[in-house]
Amino acid sequence: MTGAGSVPASGPNARPLWLRVLDPSRLREHGRPVRIPIMRLGVGPSSDLAVARANLPIVCRALGYWLGTTVTPAYFESHEDMVRALTQRKLDLAWTPPIVAMDCDAAGIARPMLAMVRQDETSYYSVLFTRKDSTIKSIADLVGVTAAWVGPQSAAGYLVSAATLRARGVSLSRAFASHRFLGSHPAVVHAVHAHEADVGATFAHFESIESRTISSSGWTEAGFGDDFRILFVSGPIPTDTISVHRSLSSEHVRAVTAAFQWLTDRIEFEAARNLFACRAFQPCTASHLRGLRKLVKLLDRPSQVVGPTS
Repeated sequence: MTGAGSVPASGPNARPLWLRVLDPSRLREHGRPVRIPIMRLGVGPSSDLAVARANLPIVCRALGYWLGTTVTPAYFESHEDMVRALTQRKLDLAWTPPIVAMDCDAAGIARPMLAMVRQDETSYYSVLFTRKDSTIKSIADLVGVTAAWVGPQSAAGYLVSAATLRARGVSLSRAFASHRFLGSHPAVVHAVHAHEADVGATFAHFESIESRTISSSGWTEAGFGDDFRILFVSGPIPTDTISVHRSLSSEHVRAVTAAFQWLTDRIEFEAARNLFACRAFQPCTASHLRGLRKLVKLLDRPSQVVGPTS
């Protein structure tokens, strides 16, 4: 990428790749330049691999330019593999869905640094839905049905809806005769639409939660219209985060936070938008994951993350 607004290419005048120093005008801590080590940014299956490979290197290169270091991309087939890399200190930064962010934070491996802003919000909802022609009209009709879920670690696509049913006194073993974990929100929507499942769980953003006017959802993103009935809404759920390894200092975290926010005004942010499906990044507050922790506790769900051993 060349021209105005793009990251300078490598060449005889490029900065060294090993360890660089931020320009004094960019960032100083207690009057001295902040040195940023080489960093590795990881993404898991939240993004299509082809999309990730096309866009993550652009994002890493832009972040590295601002930070004055090298940021290298890393791709993982599962969130378990990505968390293992974090635990082994092979990652500094990671795109973490809310459940993964919550487990990593609780285990002391990594903490959420930035929340992704989607539909101008840092939260969304889980909906349990069925076809409009289904005989299932309410949760009282959930007896021996087939459910389609995204995955065991999906907040909107499984855990939050399941926890809400438990909170309402519904026996999951009585409600569902079988569970199908399909790996993505579009797959869940297609399974329900094709009568391969009676109900499914996916995400939704609302223009108005009171009127249940949807601005986007799993089925609108999958190309469907008004083909489904919402049985109930759960949430809000915090959006995905960029988490930072616990070993990074506070000055490094501030620098990386500033780099991501700088990126939103750059031409390279188009790659970030393609990758993360977000409009901006917002610093995480202490309350970002609080509501999710309370809700998921209802499932007596063990954490999938083992804390650091050293």
